[in-house]
Order: sequence, then C-alpha cells, then structure tokens
Amino acid sequence: MMNTADIANAYLRDLDIDTTTEPLELIKQLQSRHIAKYSFNSLAVLMKQTIDIDYESVFTKIVKQGRGGYCFEHNKLVFETLNQLGFDVRILMARVVYNQDIDSPRTHRITLFTLNNEQYIVDCGFGHFGARYPLKLEIGLEQELGDACYRIIQNSKNEYCYQIIKDGAFFTLFTFDLGRYDESDCLLGHFYSHKYPKAGFVNNLVVCRKEFNDIRSLRNHEFHRIQNYETEVTAIDSSSHLKTLLMDEYNIDIDSAVSTFFYENFVKVKQGQ
Repeated sequence: MMNTADIANAYLRDLDIDTTTEPLELIKQLQSRHIAKYSFNSLAVLMKQTIDIDYESVFTKIVKQGRGGYCFEHNKLVFETLNQLGFDVRILMARVVYNQDIDSPRTHRITLFTLNNEQYIVDCGFGHFGARYPLKLEIGLEQELGDACYRIIQNSKNEYCYQIIKDGAFFTLFTFDLGRYDESDCLLGHFYSHKYPKAGFVNNLVVCRKEFNDIRSLRNHEFHRIQNYETEVTAIDSSSHLKTLLMDEYNIDIDSAVSTFFYENFVKVKQGQ
C-alpha cells in the first residue's frame, strides 16, 4: 500500500506540477492538466465493475491504469492531493439539473478551495461542460476560463447555481450549497450514481477529455470534436470504430469483446436500431 504523501507526489509528477508554484496558479495548472490527460467516463459503471473511491484506488485507476472515471473518483483524487499539500479545502455536494427546475439528488462531488478569504470551486469531474480552471465563488461575476464563460448566481431557494454560457445564454449545470459534507455523503451519492437503474451513468456511454481548444466528447452513438468553437460530429458505425476511438482519442485500451458490449447495448440502442 502507498501512503498519502507518496500518492500525492506521484499524481503531481504525472501532471508535471511544481509544488513551489503560487497556490492559485498551482490549482489552475492542476485542473487544466487533469481534465486534458485523464478521461471522464462511465465505462466501469456500464461494465458493473466494483468502483472503490478511496484515495489509493482512484489514483491506481485514473493515473496508473489510465482508465479514467467520474466525479466521485476524479474529485476525490484532487481533494486528497490538495489536502495533502496543506490547502484549505472541503467537500461540497451538488445537484445536476441541466437548467431544469427538477428534484435532483446530490450526485456530484466538487471541492471548495479557500485562499486569502476568497473561495473557488475546483471541479475535475464534469466532462464536456466542466470548467478548465477553478471558478471564483463571487455572485454574478462572469469569468472567461480558457474556452468558455462561467458564473455563479443564487436562485430563489438561496442555492448557488454553477452556470456556463450555452447557445448564447447562461445555463445552469448544477446547484450547490455550502453545507458540511464528508466522505459518507460521497459514498451515498456514488452508490446512487453507479447502482440506481435510472441513473444517467448507468444508462449512457460517456467519455470526455478536454485539452485546450480541443474537446473530445463521446456520448453513446456520436463522437464530438470541438475546436475553435466549431463541432465536428462523427457517427459511431461499428464496435471496431468505437474501440479505435477509445484508444486513439482517450488512450483507453479495451478488448474487442468489451467494445462489442458497449456498441450493442449503448451505441445501437441510442441510434434506435
């Protein structure tokens, strides 16, 4: 078993992070490099694999094995590493709403980072629409974060709304509050997200990497490549095509039987075949 210091150091080395860098710049580098290198995906969920979310397990799966994961894995890795570095961080839980007024469970883990009495949301686990850099928690402040504009507002319920400009208007991705949450809350949200039959990750093939000005987003039967604010959409037409995309675009090597399983059960189903 690795100790927490060894895990943090290995993760930071893998991202080529200089720990003497000024704290906010360090976290900006960490978030942008993390989402560019490690894929956000639902593969293990769809394969009904055991997904452990302790620090060593998520490090092994994401960094050593290159298999990626989803928010309870990515943001656990980030949180524990920042905590190991001595930063002021705590867990927050969010409700994914996609601009709807719906009753949604807290199934998204994020990190609240505080520096010099200013607060930031650090999130390396939201896929396509996730921010490239930490978002300052200042109500109404519009923030250009590399390749998209974000802000945080409050709604009539006094919840914070994490928003991105989408199709010319602000769009709420998720809501959150500043309540006290711990790992037991994450375990509950994680269990729902990968076990509940109607959960989004249980029913959709999702894979994403966000390099600068180059977003590679695969959802079920389509692969989207977004560069210079233009999107090229490619239909996935075979299990071998899917396997090639996973290998070439996400560095995920799976065998042909697994790619066939994904293709038959998620790609073809979403195509209506």
